Amino acid sequence: MFYGTYDLIRPLHFIQSGQFTCGIGWQHDRSTRKKDTEILIGTSKEIAVKVKGRPFTLKAGDCLTVFPSETIIGDAPAKAPASFIWLHFINQSSLSYGHDYPNQIENYTCVLPRFFRLNQPEKAIALAAQLLDITHSNSSIISDDYVTSLLVSELSNDYFHQINQVPFDEGRVKQIEDWITANIFDSFTINEIALHFKISQDYLSRLFKQITGTTIKNYINRTRIDFARYFLLTTDWPVSEIAEKCAFTDYKYFFRVFKHYVHLSPLKYRNTFTSTFLNNPKVDFGFDVGKVVSILEKGLDTSIIY
Repeated sequence: MFYGTYDLIRPLHFIQSGQFTCGIGWQHDRSTRKKDTEILIGTSKEIAVKVKGRPFTLKAGDCLTVFPSETIIGDAPAKAPASFIWLHFINQSSLSYGHDYPNQIENYTCVLPRFFRLNQPEKAIALAAQLLDITHSNSSIISDDYVTSLLVSELSNDYFHQINQVPFDEGRVKQIEDWITANIFDSFTINEIALHFKISQDYLSRLFKQITGTTIKNYINRTRIDFARYFLLTTDWPVSEIAEKCAFTDYKYFFRVFKHYVHLSPLKYRNTFTSTFLNNPKVDFGFDVGKVVSILEKGLDTSIIY
């Protein structure tokens, strides 16, 4: 792989950009970059090109970089109508090259590989669309330059997370955990979570277990039981109502799950710990419900702490 490392101590200077749609039989003309870099982001179907004599097939979600002084040319006629976003810019600070990804990334730098598949193409394409909108309106030059720098940084970050997979996976699992918490009072399946995040159910289950050490089903049940404990300690709602509130449609199943995690029945749990009854408490998803329950079990006033 060939890489370019851009120093962004000064923003990249925007030259021009656009979205190109080609028909069947189209081929990219021979074009040699001067001092500028060209980025192509595939948005539909595919085109075949060569950069410095090496062939690439740009498909939807792919990103190709043509560095200064390099030549790009079509390699074969398009087999179907295709489209891609293109961007030309000039680095105003240093640009260095290498065949290995840099061991250390300094502040204000970003690294672009020659060619890679975006892990989150929707983010880059959304930024590219924003860039097209800004640069084709009567915006200031500095706005064009900073949005260009933001897009290139996003491309660089996407690739960085791919080669450092664990941090990226941790971030994705955190998004999944937040989604579960935000929807915890609704009935949903693991497959519905997978569909929401546009990944397979099998991959979701493996990823979640790999990062958290527990199954996603266990996480959902544990979170629901934590909220059930919270309501048992802070309201006088009937246990059956709490079960329903926490999306347990089968009371017997709720009872079994609660006892599995807490080792007490719901009613015995309520009677065992000191509780301060509130009237229809609002749940703030910004707090850790498990920690709040722990404080309530000790008979402490959460308003002093939170």
